[in-house]
Amino acid sequence: MKAATRYLVLLSMLVVGCGDSNEGEVDGDGDSSGSALKCDAIGWCTSWDSDSTPVTDAPALKGGSVPEGLYRLERGSEDARALLFKGKSVLKVGGLWGNILGTWKVDGNHMVITTTSSCYGTDEEPFNETFRYAFAVKGDTLYLHEDEFEDMPIEAWRKVDSLCEENASFNCKVSNCTCKYVANSSFDTSERCF
Repeated sequence: MKAATRYLVLLSMLVVGCGDSNEGEVDGDGDSSGSALKCDAIGWCTSWDSDSTPVTDAPALKGGSVPEGLYRLERGSEDARALLFKGKSVLKVGGLWGNILGTWKVDGNHMVITTTSSCYGTDEEPFNETFRYAFAVKGDTLYLHEDEFEDMPIEAWRKVDSLCEENASFNCKVSNCTCKYVANSSFDTSERCF
């Protein structure tokens, strides 16, 4: 009985010691939300693009804490991409209804994303890849550099509430301007967006 009591006390101390004091911020090893993302948690289809101008104002890419939320590519590459961080889960959101789901962690000054599946609407397939980025966070901007390849640019990803918020860095550069965004529900890929 004494051994069982000691075991329960030790177990309760371990559980209490595992809490995260940085509420709302996750360093890749903690999970402040307790729930994982689904591959089809966000649907996005757009003809808008980010600004391809090189990022010259990035801070030193020495890591840091990444607040949970939705980050849209704004500068450094012309594309429509976003990242949704929730606990240990990350969703790479593509601008043509396609997503890639995985987990993330911090390894020194690098963010390591390990993907598990890709989806197009509710159709999900295995997709096992690992991506490694030098990174930094400054204000509402996440700076990423996939430094395993010399010619990869530094990219600036800004935290947004909606993927269809146009600004000077992310906007329509073509004649068929459209942006459709669905959050917190499965999305229908049969609907044309442009």
